[in-house]
Amino acid sequence: MTELLSPQRTAQPEESLAGGFVYESEHPQLQIPFSARISGRRLEGKTLSITEAYVSGLIPPNSNQQGNTIALQFDFEGFTLSLFVVADIEKIGESDNPDYRLRFRDPSASHLAPLRHILNSHLAGDLVTMDRFLGYTGPTKAKHKAPPPAPTKMQTFSRGLRKLCIAGLSVGLIVIASNVIHDRFVFSYEPRPVVIGQGGETLRATSAGQINYTNNQAGQGDVIYSISANSGDLLSVRMPCDCEVQPLADFYEGATILAGTPLVRLVSGDTGIDVRTFISPEGAARIISGDIAELELSDGSVFPVGVELIEQSADAGGQTDAMMAAELSLSDIDETQVQVGEIARLRFRRDLVPDALEDRIKDIFNGI
Repeated sequence: MTELLSPQRTAQPEESLAGGFVYESEHPQLQIPFSARISGRRLEGKTLSITEAYVSGLIPPNSNQQGNTIALQFDFEGFTLSLFVVADIEKIGESDNPDYRLRFRDPSASHLAPLRHILNSHLAGDLVTMDRFLGYTGPTKAKHKAPPPAPTKMQTFSRGLRKLCIAGLSVGLIVIASNVIHDRFVFSYEPRPVVIGQGGETLRATSAGQINYTNNQAGQGDVIYSISANSGDLLSVRMPCDCEVQPLADFYEGATILAGTPLVRLVSGDTGIDVRTFISPEGAARIISGDIAELELSDGSVFPVGVELIEQSADAGGQTDAMMAAELSLSDIDETQVQVGEIARLRFRRDLVPDALEDRIKDIFNGI
């Protein structure tokens, strides 16, 4: 059984205690073999605690009594452990008394952890005293935890189902992200919608000038529009057939036109599909660079189309619109697949794989 000793000491004022401690006897003194080295002198240890130590011996008379670095030495079997602390040295009793009190200035310094381990092991009986040496009698192997119980069938099934759901969700997110990135990189959509209309004959301006008369309801043989030509002549155009008149963008009174400007479209019951739209300069650049133009219908169907730019007339200021008129050819589309008045989108597709290589890959897969 460990003996707790309280050596006799002179009364000290309350403010002499180390910071963070309330009572002077908060940490009891333990009789454990150790020694202290002060200024090259070895003093025999009597008792020790977390906050102070009591030693006996002779120290140099001119040594520093305040804030002195002291080595606390613990001798074990085969090795020695030294802890360095900063302490104030206080004389106990008369001048011929060899006892000293070492009051640690900072008990919570770096020496605290090993010192506390030594004191706790001594209290637990893991350290035994053999004369001036210490011996360890505690456990030498770490305690192994018992293996967890085997999971039940329901736990195994729930774990497998959870992993499967996580894997499926991860694959789905990867596929969605890949499709978004692919669409943004490969496809470019035009901002203007495409309206599928009825085809027919286009009447164009025969001379440059200004339109001063229009008649959308003109019958066969009636004047449909008149142009005040730049040459000073007045040119009138008569309706060549009994058909519907569809005015185009420049067909209004006061419009300034050039020769060849499309003005109206004549539609009869036996005409085919006509698709016209306006494309941006970026779209025109994609056509020049060789991108494939495709028409995407409202039901999700996609068909390749040809794009032909239409010359535009200049306005009174000589400026042209940033959007360029274009006519789409639907040669590869059956007219029964589209309806007049249907809204579609024009997009341009960038080929990442050459057509020859793509056909070769398709042949390989078909052969497999």
